Amino acid sequence: MYFFNKSMKRIILSIVVVVLSITFVPALSSVTKPESIDIEKNEVLYQLPYPGILPGHPLYFLKVIRDNILIFTTRDNFKKAKLYLHLSDKNIATAISLINEGREQMAIDQLKLGERRFLMIPPILQELKKQGGEYSSDFIIDLNQSNQKHREIITQVIGKVTESDISILNDLFDQNTKAKDLLQEIR
Repeated sequence: MYFFNKSMKRIILSIVVVVLSITFVPALSSVTKPESIDIEKNEVLYQLPYPGILPGHPLYFLKVIRDNILIFTTRDNFKKAKLYLHLSDKNIATAISLINEGREQMAIDQLKLGERRFLMIPPILQELKKQGGEYSSDFIIDLNQSNQKHREIITQVIGKVTESDISILNDLFDQNTKAKDLLQEIR
């Protein structure tokens, strides 16, 4: 009987040790494992739309005509602001595709157009506010995120262009900052 109790205690103790080691050892290793944090990479979580037909495609002129017709025929200020946001984001997405294809000059032209269209939004929202119209705070958040995404893309493009184009991209940075300041005034 004494042998049975002693051997049972050993078996139970062995089972407890195995269960505890299976449970706690992996947890301790994940706690003690050093982790690195990449502070330099500040990617903005904002989804740009699909660019569609790129400049240089034979039917690209139809896309430009369509966009200009949409801008001209949209009369509601809030809808027009949303349209300008969408089109400016499309221009930025187009610039990404063009830079990946090695067409830097066309990419810079798209970045310029995207920032120019984005700068159209704050005056439209100010006019909407004067007329007593409203826009959601979610839209302002989207505008701020889009503005940050544009800045991120401009930064990426700076590393892929020639020295002569750096001044143009610096001007785009200034436009981006101006848009950011105008958005702060709208709040």
